Amino acid sequence: MELLCAVDFAGILDTIWNWLTTEGLKVVIGGIVLFVICKLINLMVRKLDKRLEKRNVDRTLRVVLTPWLGRILKFIAVCVYIGYLGFETSSISAAIASLGVTVGLALQGSLSNLAAGIVILVTRPFKIGDKISSESATGIVENITIMYTYIVTATNETVCIPNSDLTTDKLTNFNSKPVRRIDLAFGVAYSKDYKRAKDIIMQCVIDNGQCLEDPAPAVVLSEQAASSLVFTLKVWTLTENYDVVKSDLMERVTDALIANNVEIPFNQLDVHIKQ
Repeated sequence: MELLCAVDFAGILDTIWNWLTTEGLKVVIGGIVLFVICKLINLMVRKLDKRLEKRNVDRTLRVVLTPWLGRILKFIAVCVYIGYLGFETSSISAAIASLGVTVGLALQGSLSNLAAGIVILVTRPFKIGDKISSESATGIVENITIMYTYIVTATNETVCIPNSDLTTDKLTNFNSKPVRRIDLAFGVAYSKDYKRAKDIIMQCVIDNGQCLEDPAPAVVLSEQAASSLVFTLKVWTLTENYDVVKSDLMERVTDALIANNVEIPFNQLDVHIKQ
């Protein structure tokens, strides 16, 4: 019995040694090669991203496509490694296809987000850094993934919006054009010198210094309201200056009208008490 155990133990050791010197060595060498290939893919993706950045390729395409390129190449490398080990890749492909059908039926909503993400990348209604407004949120696009778009609101909150919502909702992109028009309305009291208010408003536009001369700014009498004459100021400015210019003009015009004794009417209620 002791001799039999010794013989069996020796046979097991011999089998292990034979596997290590044949198939085991193959697994180790293939694993090392796979590791090196994955590192080279990471290096290639980083260099590609830097090259695209130097060529001023849109940041949205770089952020979304280059990581997926790396994942696809790594998946191909793993499949080659499995085939190198001697496994039948056709059966693995069939299993992956069956799994894909099952997952697809279970994740129909996610697949719609995936399709919408591809549509966004192709049509490019917005890009990273743009200020957009949809039914879901308004803010700056921080990141675009294949499934979701991340928007940072004015209160520094990150909103994660499914891509399918952005392709079906009404969407406004505030940065799609290099210049934007600012429309501001100012009410002044009915008086003989109401036209002086128009000159005061236009002088504020000149003093601002960030309003474009072409298209030319305009101040028009747009409404004869119940208690005031409404002047509408229309000026153009660079998109990146929109919020600053709008706020500055509101303050300048208000201060200038008050300083020049131009009455700014407001709603008021007169109460008469009979005794």
